[in-house]
Amino acid sequence: MNPSKVLCAVLGNLLATAPVVSALAQSTPSQTRLPDYPTRALRLVNPFTPGGTTDLVARIVGPRLTEAWGQQVIIDNRPGAGTNIGNEIVARAQPDGYTLLVNSAAISTLLGFYSKLSYDPVKDLAPVVSVGEAPLVMAIHPALEPRTVRDVIEYARAKPKLLTISSSGTGSSTHLAIELFKSLAKIETTHVPYKGGGPAVIATVSGEVNAIINSPAVVLPHVKTNRLRGLAVTSAKRSEIAPDLPPMAEAGNLPGYEVQGWYAVFAPAGTPRRIVQAINSELDQYVKSPEGRAKLLSIGLTSTGGAVNAFADYYRRETERWVRVIRGAGIKND
Repeated sequence: MNPSKVLCAVLGNLLATAPVVSALAQSTPSQTRLPDYPTRALRLVNPFTPGGTTDLVARIVGPRLTEAWGQQVIIDNRPGAGTNIGNEIVARAQPDGYTLLVNSAAISTLLGFYSKLSYDPVKDLAPVVSVGEAPLVMAIHPALEPRTVRDVIEYARAKPKLLTISSSGTGSSTHLAIELFKSLAKIETTHVPYKGGGPAVIATVSGEVNAIINSPAVVLPHVKTNRLRGLAVTSAKRSEIAPDLPPMAEAGNLPGYEVQGWYAVFAPAGTPRRIVQAINSELDQYVKSPEGRAKLLSIGLTSTGGAVNAFADYYRRETERWVRVIRGAGIKND
């Protein structure tokens, strides 16, 4: 299959209507805009390639801020190094509210994966707002024999390391989901990292890789067209995003298996609280609105939102959790 056609299927109408530089829309009255902020364009860094869910979230968040505040939001894709390239750009940026980061739950795994980083994902980045969440989805190329998660486990046990599974990159939440699957199922598979969900799903649909664990927005369009066979979701219970798919814990007889994907906005540490609060208020209102909820649902996410402190506490707990899991399993990236 032509890779460009596959990527287009993943992006759908959202990318067709949202260019990399969001159009400067007619500013609408906003109670969240400050008298002195923003007065110029904002930069929203996405540490993944175009085509994945984080990129789609950026193309919802960016245009919304443009519409509300009348300033362009430039989406800057900076993939690589397990999102560390993009993260560090923001961590080292001037803390004035004009450079922001959109990232996934992958960011909460970094202190576990990397023993040496030139920045600290917790101390050098300020959590701003949670945007949306969803479980990941496991799927397999339809040409392969396994038809259930238990079949996949039996296949992997019979043929150690032969089964290949793609992720959005080494150190990403999708990689961690694969490692947790391998650990609980007591199997050996081969992890194949890509620079984002788009390239990962293209490789799986083409047959270059056998299976994938990735976001619903990346995987489900190909499940619906039978290019991939959906097997399970990584949440503890069935999800409204993919109600026909069982939880991994149930489908694979893997008690305790749970990985929840989430997407959020960060700013450099030291960004004035009033600016962080203004961004939080604007996006919190939007993701909870009917329009915002519908847009997030269209890319496979349920909206979250919430206060700055609530997300900051959640981010800290998630980081502590994954550090324990990763170090306990002896997984390293460097």
